[in-house]
Amino acid sequence: MDQGRKRKGKVNGATDKITDKTTEERDCGERYWAWFCGIPGLYLPHQTVLLKQYQNPREVWEASDQSLNVLEKQGFQWVGRIRQFKKSRSPEQFEEELRERNIQFVSRMNSRYPQRLLTIENAPNGLFYKGKLPEENRRSVAVVGARMCTRYGRETAEQIARMTALCGGQLVSGAAYGIDGTAQMKALESGGLSFAVLGCGAGKIYPSGNRLLFERLEQQGGIISEFPPDAAPLRTHFPVRNRLISGLADVVIVVEAKKRSGSLITADYAAEQNREVYAVPGRAGDELSEGCNELIFQGAGIFLSVEQLRESIFGESWKEKAENSIGLALAPSEKLVYSKLDLHARSLTDLRSRTGLSFSELGEILLRLELDGLVRETAKNYYAKVK
Repeated sequence: MDQGRKRKGKVNGATDKITDKTTEERDCGERYWAWFCGIPGLYLPHQTVLLKQYQNPREVWEASDQSLNVLEKQGFQWVGRIRQFKKSRSPEQFEEELRERNIQFVSRMNSRYPQRLLTIENAPNGLFYKGKLPEENRRSVAVVGARMCTRYGRETAEQIARMTALCGGQLVSGAAYGIDGTAQMKALESGGLSFAVLGCGAGKIYPSGNRLLFERLEQQGGIISEFPPDAAPLRTHFPVRNRLISGLADVVIVVEAKKRSGSLITADYAAEQNREVYAVPGRAGDELSEGCNELIFQGAGIFLSVEQLRESIFGESWKEKAENSIGLALAPSEKLVYSKLDLHARSLTDLRSRTGLSFSELGEILLRLELDGLVRETAKNYYAKVK
């Protein structure tokens, strides 16, 4: 069974499990951690400086103006943002504000913090989220790709998402237009879990055109951000958040990507984090295939088919989970397609002619029948009955 190879590059083995934190820091309430992580304009490097100076978020809140002045005189001009936030709301007020907006928070000190993130370099001190956090006992698949994707890219992303959902996995992406949002919506429509990591605050909907997706994510998964709830979707935020998309995944799959794209940044992080990386190959010279082909050249696993990927990611455990998800009885459309197949392979075009269904509908139905062990793809777009 082929396994996805890691991209060439440094593999980061650091666990960074906060072994040097004091008892006082661990016991410091989530309320103070939420307030600390909610200070607008303060990022992880700034927080690191503050924690070296004050040991824990409560001490930052209780720091005198004189103490903050010392830091400011050392060249840390961003200290003014702390003063401003202290004047605007207390930790108790901020906690109530989060509650009213249905935004939850978890710090690195909390046992509910995603364990996968504790294995990566520069994990956030805390996460703001809506819905819930990814489940530790499920295989986690990140699907990323171009916003201006092709029809083939969308259909491939949907097939991977549906496979992930039916095999009991969870899908992670960035809720963007194109491949990201398409994959996440298909995972949700297939009854699965999906989690979006944002380049803005969890109180924002970005892009605004994906409002329906955000609503469903909150019900069937989660919306996650390390930035304060009202943080804007700044260009500099997205490369930073990409390390969390890969960090929350066991496997990262790039469907379509230009030579310079955020998807390749995610793949780079995945390699450094020792995650598996797969790429969907494309024709030489195609702009949206350049990034994926480059990944393959550098050592990423090659996406050959949903069936191959399913075996690589889920092994033998997928069969029972797929049966539980699909059920034993076939839907009418599935019965129609199955009745038009025999032990000799038929082409997708032939099946379209015999059933009257669109290629997109056929693709979804054939994938379900494959996962149910009833159909196999003998060659590209050729299908036959298994039994």
